[in-house]
Amino acid sequence: MNRYQEAMMAMPSIESAVCPFCGRPASNRHHIVPRSQGGKDGPTVTVCGFGNAGGCHGLLHAHVLHLRPDGRGWWEWLRTDAPCKHETALALPGWLPVMRP
Repeated sequence: MNRYQEAMMAMPSIESAVCPFCGRPASNRHHIVPRSQGGKDGPTVTVCGFGNAGGCHGLLHAHVLHLRPDGRGWWEWLRTDAPCKHETALALPGWLPVMRP
């Protein structure tokens, strides 16, 4: 786990009955820091989609939706036109605040 991921581990989970990205009913939890990289007990976000392939959950796994800390203790998100590495997404404009539940 890198320092950036360590900082994200201290952030709160995003728990809501609706997906914070599209407003559809949330049906799955996504680990913001991948479990394989030490995020098993870290923050999650409830999103739409089934498994890792559908809805916004699938877009997170496809590296089209990205989350980052907003610097004030909450989260921002960005949807890219094509898959990209998180490090690349961090430098892009257009980040939006995740609405608090």
